[in-house]
Amino acid sequence: MIILVGLCLAVMTFLHWVLEPLEVVMTPLLQFKVIPWILLMVGVWLFAAPVSKDSH
Repeated sequence: MIILVGLCLAVMTFLHWVLEPLEVVMTPLLQFKVIPWILLMVGVWLFAAPVSKDSH
């Protein structure tokens, strides 16, 4: 029984230290707060590309 309690505590500690930081990182992505910034950066990158002098 002591081993079972120890295993439960170990699993809960592991989940606390792994899943909570992952949740903090994934929440803005899942709420689509980062996607407009990514689209803005891609748009700036596309419009800032040098124009070829041979284009008609």
